[in-house]
Amino acid sequence: MNTALPPQLSALNARFETGSRLDKFLKVSFSPGPERFTAFMALSGGSVAEMLDQTATHCGTLVTGKGLPTLTMTVNYLRAGTGSSFIATTRMLSLTRTSALLRAELADEQGRAIASASVAANLRDITRYL
Repeated sequence: MNTALPPQLSALNARFETGSRLDKFLKVSFSPGPERFTAFMALSGGSVAEMLDQTATHCGTLVTGKGLPTLTMTVNYLRAGTGSSFIATTRMLSLTRTSALLRAELADEQGRAIASASVAANLRDITRYL
């Protein structure tokens, strides 16, 4: 699974750690390169948001088996992301025929919370776009 990551996750040096369709969760580790950090040695806010969004999107796809593009995302930044590796965990909170609500959290390698996000996504079959 980790040898065929989509470009968005490969660029962040992502690695799928664990996940469960039945329990509706996904855990992904990230080891972003130096270009993802600010001059102050903190992970950029855009990279934080991207990690949360990508983990939520892939969790939705794992659970539903279909594409789950983000409609809205609210990110709460709690502290600067420092260090070299990060863990994002996402849980699907609700699922209807057309949408899903997910909660994503990002922590550093010591387990300190960096950010959290609420993600609303649209459930649709992406095969018609291929």
